[in-house]
Amino acid sequence: MALIEGVDVVFYGVCNMDRAVAFYEGALGLEMSQRAGNDWAQFSVGGTELGLFGELATAPHQGGATVTFRVTDIRALDAALDAAGAKRDPIEDMGGALSMEFLDPDGNRLVAVQITA
Repeated sequence: MALIEGVDVVFYGVCNMDRAVAFYEGALGLEMSQRAGNDWAQFSVGGTELGLFGELATAPHQGGATVTFRVTDIRALDAALDAAGAKRDPIEDMGGALSMEFLDPDGNRLVAVQITA
């Protein structure tokens, strides 16, 4: 019998909740499902919850988990991230998938992948 049923929520710490919410809603087009002031914001993403907690006094520690988003048009996401001024790596062709790493305003690493095969 498995002890773990699935992933409930993945979350990142942020320094400025309003700025972080603006990025996740604006640049990524996610819909917020709940917010508790500057302590918590949550987005439903394809059956998994993505949370933001803060506000932290200093930048979040690098490392730890990385959220990977499935996308249907990675070039459209690249353009939206460019318009938002987000730091990102070039789109990489991985043979059967396109991938791109990018950062949220607090430096949390995110990945987008578009299956092409």
